[in-house]
Amino acid sequence: MKISKKAQYAMRAVLAIARHPRTSPVQIGDLSRLEQIPVKFLEQILLSLKKGGLLRSKRGAGGGYFLDKAAGDIPLLDILDLIDGPFQPLGNEPQGHPPGLEQCFGDLRDLVNTHLGNFSIQDLLDLERSDDILAFEI
Repeated sequence: MKISKKAQYAMRAVLAIARHPRTSPVQIGDLSRLEQIPVKFLEQILLSLKKGGLLRSKRGAGGGYFLDKAAGDIPLLDILDLIDGPFQPLGNEPQGHPPGLEQCFGDLRDLVNTHLGNFSIQDLLDLERSDDILAFEI
């Protein structure tokens, strides 16, 4: 499974927005610089995420983007589905494949979707924080 560059950028953008307090919007220019995502590409991504109900925006001076849900309520699967569409390892046409192949890749699809559906933006934030903690042992 290969995730598109657009989907990778989308996950990075949502994660960067989630790092900020929900009361202060993140501006596109700042997000572009922080995550090194081209502004025009980022605008398209953020619009898709907003239409999908994951982000909201505030216009004008001091405007930008916020999470529309808690970080724990945004599974990676939702971001990937909005940007790349559903994960279909054999494509959208179920006919023409041997039954064993359909079963094998159907099981793979279900495993991937379950894992990504259970793994949230909050989980990524928690992993980042655990990497920041220094452990001293005596």
